[in-house]
Amino acid sequence: MIKADLSDGSSAADRPQSARFAQKREQIVQTAVRKFNLLGVRGATLEDIARDVGMNLTSIRHYFRRKEDLVAASFLHSIEAHAERFERAREGADREARVRRLVREYFDMRRDIRTGAGPDVMIFGDMRALNDQHAADVWPRYTELFRTVRTIIRAPEDKAEDRAMISARAHFLMSHLIRSVFWLPYYPDEALDRVERMFVDILFNGLAAPGQELRENASEQPAELPRQSSWEGFLLAATRLINEQGYRGASVERIAAELNRTKGAFYHHIDGKGDLVVACFNRTLGLLKDAQNQAITREPTGLAQAFAAVSALVRQQQTPAGPLLRNSALMSVDPVTREPMQRQIAQVTLRFADMVTDGQLDGSGRACDARIAGEMLMATVSSAAQLKGWANGSNAENAVELYVRPMFHGLFA
Repeated sequence: MIKADLSDGSSAADRPQSARFAQKREQIVQTAVRKFNLLGVRGATLEDIARDVGMNLTSIRHYFRRKEDLVAASFLHSIEAHAERFERAREGADREARVRRLVREYFDMRRDIRTGAGPDVMIFGDMRALNDQHAADVWPRYTELFRTVRTIIRAPEDKAEDRAMISARAHFLMSHLIRSVFWLPYYPDEALDRVERMFVDILFNGLAAPGQELRENASEQPAELPRQSSWEGFLLAATRLINEQGYRGASVERIAAELNRTKGAFYHHIDGKGDLVVACFNRTLGLLKDAQNQAITREPTGLAQAFAAVSALVRQQQTPAGPLLRNSALMSVDPVTREPMQRQIAQVTLRFADMVTDGQLDGSGRACDARIAGEMLMATVSSAAQLKGWANGSNAENAVELYVRPMFHGLFA
């Protein structure tokens, strides 16, 4: 909870007023979190939030002068809520017990949000929309969350040279937990206990049946880098900038400057910046489908198909020919445009689930919840775009070992 600062010399007589101020500020932040999660940081306005909390724009500015201030406060509020939960998980006797406690704490937080027993939290993907001033406050706090997860999964026998592996596992675990916000709403409250059990089962045991040996396709060639002057080159640069700097930072001018082109050269392809996100999404969707189609054509078993598709996509995201557009970027387009895009991503996810089911039927995969496995495979692909940023030393050559095999053989296999 965001607390009022009473260290400014206020007298005891002033404190009830300060408490009321803090309570109202908390109410504004909670309303903002829900609005930002619904409409995205870009889509929700300060006027929208003021109206929902029963205030006018002038009144809300007594608490937050600018929308950017409220965005940063909402992220800090949500990071603190996660930090309290994550810190408790450090108490386990060994890394497996700590991870189980971490998952339980996270699912308990989602349960409390549903029942109203706990505050809602922000979807973290939009953190890249923060300006430099607020990013300097928020990102170090988020990095501390990551370090806590590193501590949770580290074992006494881990060596200094295992640092990249530990960081990759921490990013893997944290990404799967946080990205579950996109698919947990499809399950009713009474199913969450079962979902948690199935999630933990896959996390520790993976998808492969005992004795299954999964190998990368050695004949597969890395994707070629498109010409900078091409439309594909423009979309690649735009995707990279949107992933790194958010919708706000990825201006057409900045993308064109990176490619040494004028922005006018691209406006015959798009009418506005919103169309740019749609175009980048369509590029990503094509890459996802192509990887799945090729894997199904080449590989004989369901599990080998899933491994081949995910490996190709994760590896590509570590090369100049990557990356794929982050799912959080869809929050920057209007809800009407966003809905069919989310439906197409759901179709890709279901296809991953079908591969898991086929693997169970042909004996290559072990028994697990295929629907949850499909979501986790999609999360593995999506979060791999940030792997190099969190796991120093990861690259296209070792990304599959560091980041894909834990999905198929278990987090600590």
